[in-house]
Amino acid sequence: MLDVDGFVSETNATNLFMVDGNGILLTPHAHACLPGITRESVLTLGQELLIPHEVRNISLTEFHSASEVFTTGTMGELTPVTNIDGRTIGWGTDHAGKRGPITTRLQDAYRLLPDRPDCSTPLPPF
Repeated sequence: MLDVDGFVSETNATNLFMVDGNGILLTPHAHACLPGITRESVLTLGQELLIPHEVRNISLTEFHSASEVFTTGTMGELTPVTNIDGRTIGWGTDHAGKRGPITTRLQDAYRLLPDRPDCSTPLPPF
């Protein structure tokens, strides 16, 4: 979905991320969408993993030419996007139409969050 200025903001129920040709993780500003908890977790993990990232306006053309794209949300966590509008994501890379290496690193790190004491709350015994 596009915001009122024509920039990509989100999908129907998830936030969007892309990786450009320089390996920079990009996500749109949250002023036109819900700033999701999973989105914030991914931004934090990106910092921890030393993945350069930016939060800024992103055009649909940039998403079409991205090296990687994924969505974030509570139910789908980090879900790779392999094509947009019939265009293969990652065209010209060894992972064209597949999950990319930065998406993989972030998925692996995200999967470990429940094991971190700073990211979980133990349930009391029943």
